[in-house]
Amino acid sequence: MSLDAEVRRGADQEATDWLLRLREAEDAEVYEAFEAWIVAAPANASAWAELGRVSQTMTVALEQAGAAPARTLGMVFQRRRNATARGRQIGPRLTRRTAVAAVAASIAAMVAVAVAPDAVLSIRSDYMSGVHQLCTVQLQDGSVLTLAPRSAVSVDFEGETRRVRLLRGDAYFEVARNPDRPFTVSSSRLKTTVLGTGFEVRSASDQPLVGVRHGRVRVQAETGASRELTAGEGVHLGPTGDLQPFATDPENVAAWRRKQLIVEGRPVAEVVDALRPWYGGVILARGHRLNSDRVTGVYDLNDPVGALTALSRANGASVRRISPWIMTISFD
Repeated sequence: MSLDAEVRRGADQEATDWLLRLREAEDAEVYEAFEAWIVAAPANASAWAELGRVSQTMTVALEQAGAAPARTLGMVFQRRRNATARGRQIGPRLTRRTAVAAVAASIAAMVAVAVAPDAVLSIRSDYMSGVHQLCTVQLQDGSVLTLAPRSAVSVDFEGETRRVRLLRGDAYFEVARNPDRPFTVSSSRLKTTVLGTGFEVRSASDQPLVGVRHGRVRVQAETGASRELTAGEGVHLGPTGDLQPFATDPENVAAWRRKQLIVEGRPVAEVVDALRPWYGGVILARGHRLNSDRVTGVYDLNDPVGALTALSRANGASVRRISPWIMTISFD
Protein backbone atom coordinates (compact mmCIF):
# COMPACT_ATOMS: atom_id res chain seq x y z
CA MET A 1 0.00 0.00 0.00
CA SER A 2 1.36 3.43 -0.94
CA LEU A 3 1.95 6.15 1.63
CA ASP A 4 -0.93 8.21 0.23
CA ALA A 5 -3.25 5.20 0.47
CA GLU A 6 -2.16 4.60 4.07
CA VAL A 7 -2.84 8.23 4.93
CA ARG A 8 -6.30 8.07 3.34
CA ARG A 9 -7.18 4.83 5.09
CA GLY A 10 -5.95 6.24 8.41
CA ALA A 11 -8.07 9.37 7.94
CA ASP A 12 -11.11 7.25 7.08
CA GLN A 13 -10.67 5.21 10.24
CA GLU A 14 -10.24 8.36 12.31
CA ALA A 15 -13.39 9.84 10.77
CA THR A 16 -15.25 6.72 11.84
CA ASP A 17 -13.81 7.09 15.34
CA TRP A 18 -15.04 10.69 15.48
CA LEU A 19 -18.45 9.59 14.29
CA LEU A 20 -18.72 7.33 17.31
CA ARG A 21 -17.14 9.76 19.78
CA LEU A 22 -19.45 12.61 18.81
CA ARG A 23 -22.44 10.35 19.16
CA GLU A 24 -21.48 9.59 22.77
CA ALA A 25 -19.97 12.96 23.73
CA GLU A 26 -21.18 14.71 26.86
CA ASP A 27 -18.96 17.82 27.02
CA ALA A 28 -17.65 20.60 24.81
CA GLU A 29 -14.02 19.41 24.94
CA VAL A 30 -14.81 16.56 22.58
CA TYR A 31 -16.25 18.94 19.98
CA GLU A 32 -13.26 21.27 20.33
CA ALA A 33 -10.91 18.32 19.76
CA PHE A 34 -12.95 17.33 16.74
CA GLU A 35 -12.67 20.85 15.31
CA ALA A 36 -8.89 20.72 15.74
CA TRP A 37 -8.69 17.32 14.02
CA ILE A 38 -10.75 18.24 10.97
CA VAL A 39 -8.54 21.23 10.08
CA ALA A 40 -5.26 19.50 10.95
CA ALA A 41 -4.79 17.77 7.58
CA PRO A 42 -6.44 17.75 4.13
CA ALA A 43 -6.98 13.99 4.40
CA ASN A 44 -9.04 14.49 7.58
CA ALA A 45 -11.26 17.07 5.92
CA SER A 46 -11.68 14.84 2.87
CA ALA A 47 -12.68 11.81 4.96
CA TRP A 48 -15.24 13.82 6.93
CA ALA A 49 -16.55 15.40 3.73
CA GLU A 50 -17.20 11.92 2.31
CA LEU A 51 -19.32 11.09 5.35
CA GLY A 52 -21.06 14.40 4.79
CA ARG A 53 -21.76 13.61 1.15
CA VAL A 54 -23.50 10.38 2.09
CA SER A 55 -25.39 12.15 4.87
CA GLN A 56 -26.55 14.90 2.51
CA THR A 57 -27.84 12.34 0.02
CA MET A 58 -29.87 10.69 2.72
CA THR A 59 -31.19 14.00 4.04
CA VAL A 60 -32.45 15.05 0.60
CA ALA A 61 -34.28 11.75 0.30
CA LEU A 62 -35.86 12.23 3.74
CA GLU A 63 -36.96 15.78 2.96
CA GLN A 64 -38.48 14.67 -0.34
CA ALA A 65 -40.42 12.08 1.61
CA GLY A 66 -41.79 14.82 3.88
CA ALA A 67 -39.49 14.42 6.88
CA ALA A 68 -38.27 17.46 8.83
CA PRO A 69 -34.93 18.90 7.63
CA ALA A 70 -31.88 17.65 9.52
CA ARG A 71 -28.47 19.20 10.10
CA THR A 72 -26.05 16.98 8.19
CA LEU A 73 -22.33 16.32 8.50
CA GLY A 74 -21.91 17.83 5.05
CA MET A 75 -23.43 21.11 6.27
CA VAL A 76 -21.14 21.16 9.32
CA PHE A 77 -18.09 20.54 7.14
CA GLN A 78 -19.12 23.15 4.55
CA ARG A 79 -19.61 25.77 7.25
CA ARG A 80 -16.14 25.09 8.60
CA ARG A 81 -14.51 25.09 5.17
CA ASN A 82 -16.11 28.40 4.19
CA ALA A 83 -15.07 30.06 7.42
CA THR A 84 -11.52 28.76 7.15
CA ALA A 85 -11.23 29.97 3.55
CA ARG A 86 -12.22 33.48 4.67
CA GLY A 87 -9.51 33.39 7.34
CA ARG A 88 -11.97 34.05 10.15
CA GLN A 89 -12.66 32.31 13.41
CA ILE A 90 -15.26 29.58 13.12
CA GLY A 91 -17.68 31.20 15.54
CA PRO A 92 -19.93 29.36 18.01
CA ARG A 93 -18.81 25.86 18.88
CA LEU A 94 -20.87 22.89 17.81
CA THR A 95 -23.61 22.25 20.33
CA ARG A 96 -24.20 18.73 21.51
CA ARG A 97 -27.67 18.80 19.98
CA THR A 98 -26.31 19.83 16.58
CA ALA A 99 -23.52 17.25 16.67
CA VAL A 100 -25.83 14.42 17.72
CA ALA A 101 -28.30 15.35 14.96
CA ALA A 102 -25.48 15.38 12.41
CA VAL A 103 -24.11 12.05 13.57
CA ALA A 104 -27.57 10.49 13.61
CA ALA A 105 -28.17 11.66 10.05
CA SER A 106 -24.85 10.20 8.94
CA ILE A 107 -25.53 6.87 10.64
CA ALA A 108 -28.94 6.71 8.99
CA ALA A 109 -27.31 7.44 5.65
CA MET A 110 -24.71 4.72 6.08
CA VAL A 111 -27.37 2.16 6.98
CA ALA A 112 -29.43 3.18 3.95
CA VAL A 113 -26.43 2.90 1.65
CA ALA A 114 -25.57 -0.52 3.07
CA VAL A 115 -29.00 -2.07 2.70
CA ALA A 116 -30.54 -0.26 -0.27
CA PRO A 117 -30.04 -1.58 -3.81
CA ASP A 118 -27.36 0.17 -5.82
CA ALA A 119 -29.49 1.70 -8.59
CA VAL A 120 -26.61 2.45 -10.94
CA LEU A 121 -25.10 -1.01 -10.52
CA SER A 122 -28.46 -2.69 -11.10
CA ILE A 123 -28.71 -0.92 -14.45
CA ARG A 124 -25.23 -2.03 -15.50
CA SER A 125 -25.58 -5.64 -14.37
CA ASP A 126 -27.40 -8.64 -15.78
CA TYR A 127 -27.38 -10.58 -12.49
CA MET A 128 -27.14 -9.16 -8.98
CA SER A 129 -27.43 -10.63 -5.46
CA GLY A 130 -28.56 -9.00 -2.23
CA VAL A 131 -27.33 -9.09 1.35
CA HIS A 132 -26.87 -12.64 2.70
CA GLN A 133 -28.12 -14.01 -0.63
CA LEU A 134 -26.52 -16.55 -2.93
CA CYS A 135 -27.67 -16.35 -6.55
CA THR A 136 -27.14 -19.27 -8.96
CA VAL A 137 -28.06 -18.98 -12.64
CA GLN A 138 -27.46 -21.03 -15.76
CA LEU A 139 -26.08 -18.91 -18.58
CA GLN A 140 -27.18 -19.35 -22.19
CA ASP A 141 -24.15 -21.49 -23.07
CA GLY A 142 -24.87 -23.94 -20.24
CA SER A 143 -22.27 -22.51 -17.86
CA VAL A 144 -23.39 -22.05 -14.25
CA LEU A 145 -22.69 -18.85 -12.33
CA THR A 146 -22.98 -18.48 -8.55
CA LEU A 147 -22.84 -15.02 -6.99
CA ALA A 148 -21.83 -14.38 -3.39
CA PRO A 149 -23.92 -11.81 -1.45
CA ARG A 150 -23.85 -8.21 -2.74
CA SER A 151 -22.23 -9.23 -6.03
CA ALA A 152 -23.04 -8.32 -9.63
CA VAL A 153 -22.00 -9.31 -13.15
CA SER A 154 -22.70 -8.28 -16.72
CA VAL A 155 -22.73 -10.90 -19.49
CA ASP A 156 -21.93 -10.55 -23.19
CA PHE A 157 -22.14 -13.71 -25.28
CA GLU A 158 -22.39 -11.99 -28.64
CA GLY A 159 -19.76 -13.01 -31.21
CA GLU A 160 -17.09 -15.68 -30.84
CA THR A 161 -16.09 -14.96 -27.24
CA ARG A 162 -18.11 -15.44 -24.06
CA ARG A 163 -17.44 -12.41 -21.85
CA VAL A 164 -18.42 -11.83 -18.23
CA ARG A 165 -17.50 -8.79 -16.17
CA LEU A 166 -17.55 -9.05 -12.38
CA LEU A 167 -18.75 -5.61 -11.33
CA ARG A 168 -18.70 -6.22 -7.59
CA GLY A 169 -18.11 -8.98 -5.07
CA ASP A 170 -17.30 -12.66 -5.59
CA ALA A 171 -18.43 -15.15 -8.21
CA TYR A 172 -17.88 -18.84 -8.92
CA PHE A 173 -18.06 -20.27 -12.44
CA GLU A 174 -18.62 -23.80 -13.73
CA VAL A 175 -17.83 -23.24 -17.39
CA ALA A 176 -19.32 -25.33 -20.20
CA ARG A 177 -16.45 -26.48 -22.38
CA ASN A 178 -16.32 -24.97 -25.87
CA PRO A 179 -12.80 -24.60 -27.33
CA ASP A 180 -14.16 -22.50 -30.19
CA ARG A 181 -15.61 -19.86 -27.84
CA PRO A 182 -13.18 -18.85 -25.08
CA PHE A 183 -14.77 -17.84 -21.78
CA THR A 184 -13.28 -14.73 -20.17
CA VAL A 185 -14.01 -13.02 -16.85
CA SER A 186 -12.81 -9.47 -16.23
CA SER A 187 -12.64 -8.08 -12.70
CA SER A 188 -10.60 -5.50 -10.80
CA ARG A 189 -7.44 -5.29 -12.92
CA LEU A 190 -7.51 -9.02 -13.73
CA LYS A 191 -8.64 -10.98 -16.78
CA THR A 192 -9.19 -14.73 -16.55
CA THR A 193 -9.48 -16.94 -19.65
CA VAL A 194 -10.72 -20.55 -19.52
CA LEU A 195 -11.89 -23.35 -21.79
CA GLY A 196 -13.65 -25.57 -19.25
CA THR A 197 -13.15 -25.41 -15.49
CA GLY A 198 -14.51 -24.36 -12.09
CA PHE A 199 -12.99 -21.26 -10.54
CA GLU A 200 -13.62 -18.28 -8.26
CA VAL A 201 -13.00 -14.61 -8.99
CA ARG A 202 -13.02 -11.92 -6.31
CA SER A 203 -13.34 -8.30 -7.36
CA ALA A 204 -11.92 -6.63 -4.24
CA SER A 205 -10.50 -3.19 -5.02
CA ASP A 206 -7.44 -3.64 -2.80
CA GLN A 207 -6.59 -7.29 -3.54
CA PRO A 208 -8.60 -9.14 -6.22
CA LEU A 209 -7.94 -12.85 -6.60
CA VAL A 210 -8.61 -15.92 -8.72
CA GLY A 211 -8.72 -19.47 -7.32
CA VAL A 212 -9.18 -22.73 -9.27
CA ARG A 213 -11.27 -25.65 -8.04
CA HIS A 214 -10.68 -27.84 -11.09
CA GLY A 215 -9.40 -27.44 -14.65
CA ARG A 216 -7.03 -24.76 -15.90
CA VAL A 217 -7.16 -20.98 -16.37
CA ARG A 218 -4.85 -18.20 -17.48
CA VAL A 219 -4.85 -15.00 -15.41
CA GLN A 220 -3.50 -11.73 -16.76
CA ALA A 221 -3.01 -8.46 -14.88
CA GLU A 222 -3.24 -4.95 -16.31
CA THR A 223 0.55 -4.74 -15.98
CA GLY A 224 0.94 -7.62 -18.44
CA ALA A 225 1.94 -10.18 -15.82
CA SER A 226 0.27 -13.53 -16.47
CA ARG A 227 0.15 -16.96 -14.90
CA GLU A 228 -1.49 -20.31 -15.63
CA LEU A 229 -3.29 -21.99 -12.74
CA THR A 230 -4.58 -25.50 -12.13
CA ALA A 231 -6.66 -27.09 -9.35
CA GLY A 232 -5.70 -25.88 -5.89
CA GLU A 233 -3.79 -22.87 -7.16
CA GLY A 234 -4.65 -19.20 -7.02
CA VAL A 235 -3.24 -15.70 -7.29
CA HIS A 236 -3.69 -12.42 -5.47
CA LEU A 237 -2.99 -9.19 -7.30
CA GLY A 238 -0.12 -7.53 -5.46
CA PRO A 239 0.23 -3.80 -4.73
CA THR A 240 2.59 -3.30 -7.67
CA GLY A 241 0.44 -5.24 -10.16
CA ASP A 242 2.33 -8.50 -9.71
CA LEU A 243 0.55 -11.85 -9.38
CA GLN A 244 1.22 -13.43 -5.99
CA PRO A 245 0.57 -17.21 -6.05
CA PHE A 246 -0.99 -19.21 -3.24
CA ALA A 247 -2.00 -22.83 -2.74
CA THR A 248 -5.23 -24.09 -1.23
CA ASP A 249 -7.36 -27.19 -0.92
CA PRO A 250 -9.50 -27.20 -4.10
CA GLU A 251 -12.56 -27.92 -1.91
CA ASN A 252 -11.99 -24.58 -0.17
CA VAL A 253 -12.26 -22.53 -3.36
CA ALA A 254 -15.43 -20.43 -3.06
CA ALA A 255 -16.19 -21.98 0.32
CA TRP A 256 -18.80 -19.22 0.72
CA ARG A 257 -21.09 -21.37 -1.43
CA ARG A 258 -21.54 -23.61 1.63
CA LYS A 259 -21.71 -20.57 3.95
CA GLN A 260 -18.13 -20.84 5.21
CA LEU A 261 -15.35 -18.28 5.31
CA ILE A 262 -11.97 -20.04 5.40
CA VAL A 263 -8.91 -17.84 5.91
CA GLU A 264 -5.25 -18.61 6.50
CA GLY A 265 -2.86 -15.89 7.53
CA ARG A 266 -4.96 -13.04 6.13
CA PRO A 267 -5.17 -9.47 7.54
CA VAL A 268 -8.03 -8.79 9.95
CA ALA A 269 -9.30 -6.02 7.67
CA GLU A 270 -9.73 -8.52 4.84
CA VAL A 271 -11.75 -10.88 7.04
CA VAL A 272 -14.03 -8.05 8.19
CA ASP A 273 -14.55 -7.02 4.55
CA ALA A 274 -15.51 -10.60 3.69
CA LEU A 275 -18.16 -10.62 6.44
CA ARG A 276 -19.80 -7.33 5.42
CA PRO A 277 -21.96 -8.70 2.55
CA TRP A 278 -23.44 -11.26 4.95
CA TYR A 279 -24.53 -8.69 7.53
CA GLY A 280 -27.71 -6.70 6.94
CA GLY A 281 -26.31 -3.41 8.20
CA VAL A 282 -23.07 -1.48 8.70
CA ILE A 283 -19.82 -2.81 10.20
CA LEU A 284 -17.46 -0.06 11.35
CA ALA A 285 -13.91 -1.37 11.85
CA ARG A 286 -11.14 0.68 13.43
CA GLY A 287 -7.74 0.31 15.07
CA HIS A 288 -4.08 0.21 14.11
CA ARG A 289 -4.00 -3.62 14.12
CA LEU A 290 -6.54 -4.04 11.33
CA ASN A 291 -3.86 -4.51 8.68
CA SER A 292 -1.00 -5.82 10.82
CA ASP A 293 -2.75 -8.67 12.65
CA ARG A 294 -3.20 -11.92 10.71
CA VAL A 295 -6.07 -14.35 11.05
CA THR A 296 -6.48 -18.09 10.49
CA GLY A 297 -9.82 -19.77 11.01
CA VAL A 298 -13.17 -21.00 9.72
CA TYR A 299 -16.19 -18.73 10.23
CA ASP A 300 -19.90 -19.44 9.84
CA LEU A 301 -21.34 -16.99 7.32
CA ASN A 302 -24.87 -17.86 8.44
CA ASP A 303 -24.01 -16.01 11.65
CA PRO A 304 -21.91 -12.93 10.77
CA VAL A 305 -22.45 -11.43 14.24
CA GLY A 306 -21.12 -14.59 15.85
CA ALA A 307 -18.22 -14.63 13.39
CA LEU A 308 -17.28 -11.06 14.30
CA THR A 309 -17.52 -11.91 17.98
CA ALA A 310 -15.27 -14.95 17.53
CA LEU A 311 -12.84 -12.86 15.51
CA SER A 312 -12.67 -10.23 18.24
CA ARG A 313 -12.17 -12.73 21.06
CA ALA A 314 -9.36 -14.50 19.25
CA ASN A 315 -7.55 -11.25 18.50
CA GLY A 316 -8.09 -9.16 21.60
CA ALA A 317 -10.58 -6.80 19.96
CA SER A 318 -13.91 -5.49 21.18
CA VAL A 319 -17.29 -5.69 19.42
CA ARG A 320 -20.21 -3.40 20.16
CA ARG A 321 -23.70 -3.21 18.67
CA ILE A 322 -24.78 0.44 18.46
CA SER A 323 -28.15 -0.56 17.02
CA PRO A 324 -29.66 -3.67 15.38
CA TRP A 325 -28.07 -2.48 12.12
CA ILE A 326 -24.70 -1.07 13.19
CA MET A 327 -21.74 -2.89 14.71
CA THR A 328 -18.28 -1.66 15.62
CA ILE A 329 -15.17 -3.76 16.01
CA SER A 330 -12.11 -2.11 17.53
CA PHE A 331 -8.54 -3.42 17.21
CA ASP A 332 -6.84 -0.66 19.25
